[in-house]
Amino acid sequence: MLSVMRRQMFIDGNKRIAIFAIKIMIENGCGIITIAQENQETFYEKLIRYYETGDMLDLKQWIYDYCIDGIDLNNKTREES
Repeated sequence: MLSVMRRQMFIDGNKRIAIFAIKIMIENGCGIITIAQENQETFYEKLIRYYETGDMLDLKQWIYDYCIDGIDLNNKTREES
């Protein structure tokens, strides 16, 4: 997902890519990515650093640590079956 964001593959399609990525995350029980208002400045700083250097490790870890919310829907579905 970060690679697609960096490449900006579509002139007007980045919102569509984001919606598609969220759909895949939810379908696979991975939750969703949300950037809380108090974390937006840090997110933009890390995002800019990633865009400038191509090194996504710091941004990726920060997203995992602070921005992924949700439950594993696949486990819930299996338990109910």
